[in-house]
Amino acid sequence: MADHGALVAARYRIARSPRWKAVQAAHLERQPYCVACGPRSHRRTRKEVHHIFPFHYCVVLGRPDLELDPRNLITLCSSGPNHHLLLGHLDDFESGNLSVARDARHRFHAMSGSQIRSLREWELSALMRLPHLGVMSARDADRLELEMKVRYGGGASSLMPYAQKWPQSVRAPPSGDVLATKPL
Repeated sequence: MADHGALVAARYRIARSPRWKAVQAAHLERQPYCVACGPRSHRRTRKEVHHIFPFHYCVVLGRPDLELDPRNLITLCSSGPNHHLLLGHLDDFESGNLSVARDARHRFHAMSGSQIRSLREWELSALMRLPHLGVMSARDADRLELEMKVRYGGGASSLMPYAQKWPQSVRAPPSGDVLATKPL
């Protein structure tokens, strides 16, 4: 099973925390089913721990603590309906959906992938997904950082503007790289 978060983060020269595997296992003990499918979801459906704020955004925006914070995690399936891609990333693994918890529990709960894709509501959500880090404006980055603070408290981030925190070579992946937005 591909670790799409680690693949995307590697493009920004970011590695997972050495503690990630333990946090991931503990989360799956607490929440062993896909939240969008529900507790009766098929046992053979592959489950993944999804970061509500994608962890590569967290690291670049000064909140590496959120990679391991249980409040920033939700379980989604990566086979069958593939709620991880459709709801967690709105069909683009390099992006994210900050409303994934609400979407999984309410708006798109118990829907198949084809049902979700057929809804205009999902199409509109996909248009509003997070911009990729490489093209994110300083203003968007500041808004996202503020949203992290509102949801999870202060954290380790300074008030230094995004463009000054990380040089362009870290924020943007090497040109010409293309990440598949579909499961490998």
